Amino acid sequence: MKKETYKDFVYLKIPKEKFEEFLQIARDKGKKTKILSVDDLLEFKYLYERDIEHKQISASEAHRRKKAKKDIQIYQALEKWLTGLFRSEFERINPYKLSKLAKVNYRTAKRFWEEYNLDKWITEFEKSPNEALKRFKIEELAESLVYGK
Repeated sequence: MKKETYKDFVYLKIPKEKFEEFLQIARDKGKKTKILSVDDLLEFKYLYERDIEHKQISASEAHRRKKAKKDIQIYQALEKWLTGLFRSEFERINPYKLSKLAKVNYRTAKRFWEEYNLDKWITEFEKSPNEALKRFKIEELAESLVYGK
């Protein structure tokens, strides 16, 4: 079947007990009788739509949580790098180094770098690391901190 043909159907989610009950009623009365009422059909259609909507909301929530955990992991690596004792003053961090420090994929570190505009923040980190880290955490990572916990 093509994907377009699925639009021609109405999908229902019928609990197994109800379905067996309807089959038993049909067997008792004969096959020509009407098994489901319109109210039953509307109820089952609503249950199906609610279930699909819940799955979509749950998937987006899971994506937000996963992204938040990675953001916090990268932030902690950035914090360690900025406050580290063995860091050279002339050494600048880039997305590749950040990905290695945080032990995340390079694409994830690059997305973090671009999303939070770390090119701008790096100059502030160099001036006063502790102040800038606190501001960065409050201004940029507030949503990730809420979802990551």
